[in-house]
Amino acid sequence: IKDLIDQHQPDLLYSDGGVPFDEVGLSIIAHLYNTSAGLHGGVNEAVYNQKNTDQQVYRVGVLDIERGQVGDVAEQPWQTDTCVGGWFYDSRRIYKTPAHVIQMLVDIISKNGNLLLNLPQLPDGTLDDECRWILKVLADWFAASAEGVYATRPWKIASEGQTEKDSGAFKETPVEWTPADYRFTCKGNTVYAFQMKSADQHAAEIKSLGLETAGKVTGLRLLGTDAPVTYEQREGALVAQLPQDLPAPHVSCLAATLA
Repeated sequence: IKDLIDQHQPDLLYSDGGVPFDEVGLSIIAHLYNTSAGLHGGVNEAVYNQKNTDQQVYRVGVLDIERGQVGDVAEQPWQTDTCVGGWFYDSRRIYKTPAHVIQMLVDIISKNGNLLLNLPQLPDGTLDDECRWILKVLADWFAASAEGVYATRPWKIASEGQTEKDSGAFKETPVEWTPADYRFTCKGNTVYAFQMKSADQHAAEIKSLGLETAGKVTGLRLLGTDAPVTYEQREGALVAQLPQDLPAPHVSCLAATLA
């Protein structure tokens, strides 16, 4: 591994397990970081991923939870690695739906996580039609919702609603989200509220953005459209009316500007 670092100066080193070989493994991680710092003016830009959940261990890099999740906002950034199907192409596998992938992503980023998503390739290196379709739906969703994802951070709370995902590795079974379930991110004085399932009446009632909880909301936008959003902020909730034709598939995102 040291020879690999010396020859190729990787930006990412990934252990499919915990830090290997005790002190030897730690010295390799230090060598990765020192090599990166030497290439970038004294600033380390390399990332090391490993899967030991012991805080004293994973603080040396970024914790990776394979096909899993944490329960709430984590102090340290972390990562989920998963696949739409199996790690390798298998025509018998049932793929995750685009809605499942989008809902997973939003739940993960609200808790200070990142999603590393694999799409299995055919023997000739191309993607099958279903993978292409999944990517097309994801592209449409990001075209509307990217502002609430990129360069955001967790808000003071991750979630609102009764629906929760199990935490831990290999726990990514789809859950039955409701229109009362929200996940939050923020950027500056803007809070992004993702409604995990669209309401039949095309409305959103967000208790965490009530005047008593969040302070004054001075503006509200629905990402993906320039159409104005009618809303009322009460002491106990922010209530908004959404258009019949939502700009983002599966999960809509409201951007609330706080005073």
